[in-house]
Amino acid sequence: MRLRAATPAQLVAALPYLFGFVPHESVIVLGLDERRVEVAARVDAAVVLGAGFNAEPLRQLLPSLAPRWRVIAVGWMADAAAAQRAVDLASSAIGGADQTIIVSGGRCRADGGAWKACPGAIAEAETAGLTPLPNRAALVARVAGAPGPDAERRWAVACEAIDEAPVSRRQQRAAELSAQGLHMPQTLSFQEHIELAALVRDGAVRDVLWDDLTWETAKRHIDLWCAVVRAVPDEGAPAALGMLGMAAWVAGDGALQVCCLERGLAIAPEHSLLRLVETINILGVHPKMWAELRRSLTSERDAAVDDPASII
Repeated sequence: MRLRAATPAQLVAALPYLFGFVPHESVIVLGLDERRVEVAARVDAAVVLGAGFNAEPLRQLLPSLAPRWRVIAVGWMADAAAAQRAVDLASSAIGGADQTIIVSGGRCRADGGAWKACPGAIAEAETAGLTPLPNRAALVARVAGAPGPDAERRWAVACEAIDEAPVSRRQQRAAELSAQGLHMPQTLSFQEHIELAALVRDGAVRDVLWDDLTWETAKRHIDLWCAVVRAVPDEGAPAALGMLGMAAWVAGDGALQVCCLERGLAIAPEHSLLRLVETINILGVHPKMWAELRRSLTSERDAAVDDPASII
């Protein structure tokens, strides 16, 4: 659905729905093309105010803003003075913002003007079921795993059974579990979530699942892979986090994508799928590019099938 904002206060009210959580203690940079938000980035305010703040990711996100674009920097903190300092630093780092907004204590002000009350929620968004999480920690919890010896035992059993199967059988089984999880999620058992995580360790298995990931199905993919990620210990998480990160990108959920990267790269810094998701995030690749990337991935898969020597 589209959320409309005619004032700075209404724009502030829309930000939790844009990011999926209330961005307390954050600096936010928005790039607007005419009246549409095209680019949105959020950084912890403490990072911006800390020593050695690296603004390069923000500069990379906004490398070629057309002259018609408008840039808005928002500081959302309990301490209004600190929010202003953080916004000024972020604005300077990106070459200047057309407008700055400070949010503090349920109020906001634009460009140093008078304080205005901020709406606590947008009724039409809440009615549509777009209730944001209370904070970023709640979003991080969505990608948390299942620690403990029982989870590790279940993971080891699943891997042992799968590793004995040929690639074609693993691909078929992954496609079956994925389809079931997307269309009848309540019927997928806890152990089957673990099994799916074990299956997608193999890039050849992941490749057969890309066909079903589209903008229309991305939300269902997010629900599926969140459930998979929560079922496995750290050892089984990287590939599943990569699948979740890709689904989050296609859905336009950059905040969830970043949470996947934070956990996944801490576990497996060189994981190929996570590195792909990271590159997409750093370059600010628009989700509309997924159709082209998917064609490339499936073309490579089909070429590998035609050339059995390449499947080693």
